[in-house]
Amino acid sequence: MSSPASDAMITAPHGSWDSPIGLDDVLAAGVAMRELGGDGRNALWLESRPEEGSRMTLLRRAGDTVVELTPAPADVRARVNEYGGGSWAAGDGIVVWVDAAAQQVVGTLEGRGPVALTPADPLMRYAAPAPCAAFGVVLAVREDHTDPQDVVTSLVALPWPGGAPDPGTVLAAGHDFYADPAVRADGVCAWVQWDQPAMPWDGAQLVVARLDDDGTHLVEERVLVDGAGPDPASGIAVQHPLWAPDGSLLFMSDAHGWWDPWRWTGGPAAPRPVSTEPHDADLPVWQLARRPVAVYDDRLWFARYVDGVAELVDCPLTGGPSRRLGAVADLEQVVTTEQGVLALVRRADAPPAIIDVAAGGAVLRCPSAPPDPALTSVGEVHLVDENRHGRFQCLLWPPRNPRFRGPAGSRPPLIVTVHGGPTGMTVDDYSTATQFWTSRGFAVMAVNYSGSAGFGRAVRERLRGQWGVADVDDCIDAARWAVRAGLADPHRVVITGGSAGGFTVLSALERSDVFAAGVSRYGVADLVALQAGTHKFEARYNDGLLGPWPQARARYEERSPINHLDGLTAPMLLFQGLDDPIVPPDQSQALADALRARGLPVALVTFEGEGHGFRLPATRRRVLECELGFYARLFGFEPADDVAAPPLENPPAPDGRTGAEGLAQ
Repeated sequence: MSSPASDAMITAPHGSWDSPIGLDDVLAAGVAMRELGGDGRNALWLESRPEEGSRMTLLRRAGDTVVELTPAPADVRARVNEYGGGSWAAGDGIVVWVDAAAQQVVGTLEGRGPVALTPADPLMRYAAPAPCAAFGVVLAVREDHTDPQDVVTSLVALPWPGGAPDPGTVLAAGHDFYADPAVRADGVCAWVQWDQPAMPWDGAQLVVARLDDDGTHLVEERVLVDGAGPDPASGIAVQHPLWAPDGSLLFMSDAHGWWDPWRWTGGPAAPRPVSTEPHDADLPVWQLARRPVAVYDDRLWFARYVDGVAELVDCPLTGGPSRRLGAVADLEQVVTTEQGVLALVRRADAPPAIIDVAAGGAVLRCPSAPPDPALTSVGEVHLVDENRHGRFQCLLWPPRNPRFRGPAGSRPPLIVTVHGGPTGMTVDDYSTATQFWTSRGFAVMAVNYSGSAGFGRAVRERLRGQWGVADVDDCIDAARWAVRAGLADPHRVVITGGSAGGFTVLSALERSDVFAAGVSRYGVADLVALQAGTHKFEARYNDGLLGPWPQARARYEERSPINHLDGLTAPMLLFQGLDDPIVPPDQSQALADALRARGLPVALVTFEGEGHGFRLPATRRRVLECELGFYARLFGFEPADDVAAPPLENPPAPDGRTGAEGLAQ
């Protein structure tokens, strides 16, 4: 669509603008691509099939031809550490993957198959396979759920495709977690391991060893980098080992305060940094096998996050300054193929794509339809110094619709979004969900608060013991900054988030009057109850965020929003799955009761069959519909969409004014 002349634009209240991006467009927001890698010659990746229940299938690109390797009903997805990643591997003539339904490792040998490498056992999960043809084994991480109270993670050797299915021979065990095994053709292996209470981004060990002649035992084991430290705060986060073509070992380490690429050339030599610059070149290990670096033409290709914005760079493999190649919103993975260096990237003005990095970023694969540039709001990067815990970054997507403008002198309502994690990161990428709001006249802001990834270790450490304080302060300060900068209506700023982000939402509403309303999706309200309901990977996560459990129980209770309901003074929209084991429904009910008792507008919308995170399309559609209807009721505008508003109790006055007087000061 072309932009009409300004005198043909329609003047209408923000939020009421008619948009071609509908509710169903958000639900069907394109095809997801994940886990780009290679087999030594060609690129392979996972791609979703929305019309087939969003199953993930493995594709291979050879020349200009794309071939599906795992046709229906195969669904390729690992579940180790609950967050998965490392769902497939290829090389030495085989392709292996993890079947989502049975968590069974399946593989093909020279185009034959598929055959099972492991028995069908729902209590065993696998991830991060690494083939080694010379020894006839596939290394992998195995997670044993035989005893749900004592989940055991180990490094195992699986049989080569064609052999009898086997659950795997244990190569390394005894540590709480193992990640990302990498094996050289001669059987020399590298992997990462760590123990609780540390998270992998706190401290870990990089280990090297050699397979014995039958490939079922490790010998000459050596801790190459001991980043465990006496406590998590003093550790070194080492991750993502990769064998280079010359036999050297590459990995990421934040020994200097930033994740930089390091290299070990073997023998007694100590690892050395390849390129040291004051910017992160990697992100936390929430998922396995991220592949953040590639080697091509004796150069190392990766990304640096400069003030949270990704820049593709390369540098000499032997060390030296990096060379900037171009900016992207985010780098998911990068891989070497016969065609050169390919990367799966997220972009600011279009859906994710696989690009040819060495050829100037030419797009090789983007299965999603391109958006209308005239309707696309591109995220603006802002660094906020007006705060209490140090500079942080926020991203702002302003309203954009070529057919509409707001009334003279008006400012748009602002939706402040809080990412989960909380060791997460929001990037300035294109999102149909964000464009849904900006095309209707809203501004959207994401806050990379203290503790967020992508800004160096010192920023991550700001949240140590300060969850519910520093993150909340930053979100409040970001909202105040946006109003002072003239970017938002001081009476129409809302805050929204889910799970850990919902915890920040609830805490912000209880501790300030700067937000006109809040939207919480299965937000964590009781930190004490959370300790009993989480999984192994995050079982000790709160030790760093709040303090060791149970010694710091008083702090958990003091920071729990459920214990400060008298501080709630803003309207709220609450979404809750009735089968949620992490945040039980009674927590959301208690929040709703507290708001109702104060005569504040409140709506509690629950969903049968949903847990901690909403999966069903009907649920996700209803959530979006309720949110738009909620804002319309609060702010007094008539949405262009035909939406069924949520069951709002104590609705606001007819003029739509509500709360948030503190922002106007």
